[in-house]
Amino acid sequence: MDWLRDRRNGVGRVAIAVAVIVILVVAGAAYYFVAFPSSHSTSSSSAVQAPSSITVDEIPAPVSVDPASSYDVPGGEIMQNVYQGLVFYNGESGSSFVGVLAANWTSSSSGLNYTFNLWPFETFSNGTPLNASTIWYSFYRTMILNLGISSYVSQVLAINGGAGFTGNVTSTTKGNIRLPFGAEQALAAAGYTFSSNQLTADQQAAVDLASILSNFNAANSTIQTVMSYPQQAVSVSGPDQVKINLDFPYADFLQVISGGLGDAVDPAFVDAHGGVQIDKANSYTTSNALGSGPYMLTTALGGSNVVLQANPNYWASKVPGSERSVWLTPPSIKTVVIDYQSSEATRVSDIQSGIAQISQVEIPDLHEVSNYPGITIHNWGPTPTIDFLAIDAYQYPYNITDVRLAIEYGVNATQIQRQVYAGYSQSYVGPLDPAMAYYNSTFPGYTYNPNMAISLLSQAGFKLTLQNGTVVNSGGKTLPSLNLIFTAGSAADQEEATVIQSQLAKIGVTVTLAPEAFTTIVEDELNSPSSPNYPAFQIAANSVVFVGPSDPSAYLGNCPARCHHGDPAYFNNTQVVQLINEAIHTSNPVLLQQYYNNMTNIYKQQAQYVWLDDFTAYTVASSSLQGFAWNAALLGNFYATLT
Repeated sequence: MDWLRDRRNGVGRVAIAVAVIVILVVAGAAYYFVAFPSSHSTSSSSAVQAPSSITVDEIPAPVSVDPASSYDVPGGEIMQNVYQGLVFYNGESGSSFVGVLAANWTSSSSGLNYTFNLWPFETFSNGTPLNASTIWYSFYRTMILNLGISSYVSQVLAINGGAGFTGNVTSTTKGNIRLPFGAEQALAAAGYTFSSNQLTADQQAAVDLASILSNFNAANSTIQTVMSYPQQAVSVSGPDQVKINLDFPYADFLQVISGGLGDAVDPAFVDAHGGVQIDKANSYTTSNALGSGPYMLTTALGGSNVVLQANPNYWASKVPGSERSVWLTPPSIKTVVIDYQSSEATRVSDIQSGIAQISQVEIPDLHEVSNYPGITIHNWGPTPTIDFLAIDAYQYPYNITDVRLAIEYGVNATQIQRQVYAGYSQSYVGPLDPAMAYYNSTFPGYTYNPNMAISLLSQAGFKLTLQNGTVVNSGGKTLPSLNLIFTAGSAADQEEATVIQSQLAKIGVTVTLAPEAFTTIVEDELNSPSSPNYPAFQIAANSVVFVGPSDPSAYLGNCPARCHHGDPAYFNNTQVVQLINEAIHTSNPVLLQQYYNNMTNIYKQQAQYVWLDDFTAYTVASSSLQGFAWNAALLGNFYATLT
């Protein structure tokens, strides 16, 4: 999502630094997934019998598998195999779509109204019917939880122009609540009464809606009246027809819902395990999943692996072959075991020995598998996935602008691209990836200039001792060692961190390498940015939740909306937030280019992100595996097509 920092080999949300499958972001999460380059080998096209099971070596383990609260790429990969949404991208396209749960759909000329018609025989893997009421429930549950990357869909479906409202829903909780617009009126139509005070009424409506979602019965006449009210964000207009009404024309709407937002969740499954609470994740559905997709998650998160079993009653087998997109393929491989291996050496040896049929092998070690018998490296090409340093400007010494600027001038991204990623990456100036619309390739970034970096640190009052023994500003204060946080177990991150450590040593800055578990980094980002527990200086990445320029912009700078679930530098700039809002509300290309140019300039001035690498995606797999499906929006492998 956009979820956080996973550089696994593709695109996603939260990215970390791995390389092997194509995934992001979400957003995100969000979570995110990073893509890497590959060798030129290709797989055989001859037909082979699908294995009954495969093992996949990956890193890191998922944080969440709940579509309403997930934001990490590893969780996103599981969800895209277990859960389903209304639509997804058409093949490799980033701008055209095919139905998944939606057999077909229409949109109004105004761009405000969408009508989706579902296949009439859809079910969850446990046999529970999936219909229009499920979609209503799932969208509203996502909005009420208000977690993960839900802001992307809430911004066009919530009251007050997508902002929701700030209020109390318990005696002790006060926060932002993304109440769907029209929900209060829908409840009133069903007999609910509300205060004449608008804030109080909003609070009452949120509590009432959460109660309906936690005790959901689609056959209940009162709930049917609420769902069928037409002037609300999502309404049920028939057993298999749902309408979504946007607050404003949003060009990226189909992209957003293709990123997992609004994926169908079984209400009975949620209700049996804690129900729905406002602004709070469900701990059970965070670790356990029940969806309508080609696979079932048969193990809970928390162990060293997860197991996906083919859905024996997969509804999509009833879809006529001529109308069945690749994303509705019934799985041939019945069991997928995903092992979370923190050791790069293990991931390499497992794919070489055949213990694993797919493995996340990072670029520094691709030479060990590129010509190995029985192994193919599938090259998927460029993806909208970026790698960067995130600097928290709320902690000393990073709260000094000249220190952040010195890091900008002291890091040589070109050397990292050449030395760590073997040239399978390129320079860029964020927040947009070069693959995005409105990316400005003429915008100047920071040029490697160690002398400028030394001058800035001296100007900030620091004493520096250079590698040749030269002392600069001998009367200055001592600059503390900088802890560079990165994902433990990632060979690419480890090497990248080592190069950065060496580069900054040349300007008299001591860097201490601090590898941490991915989950630890995510949890630490829940602290205040001024807290010493917040990761103040880290290697991070972003793989987009959807392929559109508003995604990376929001993920990397829309604070407070993305703080703690994205925005790892805690970039909090009101101008950027306003520019993002303006960009979302227009389709004028001249204005959009202006908005994104202005954003890029502000990011540069703040110097909280050091833009390092833009990646290429690849998958390292057994040559016997065929049928890989690829789209830049995938968060890892889609296993149903493999044979």
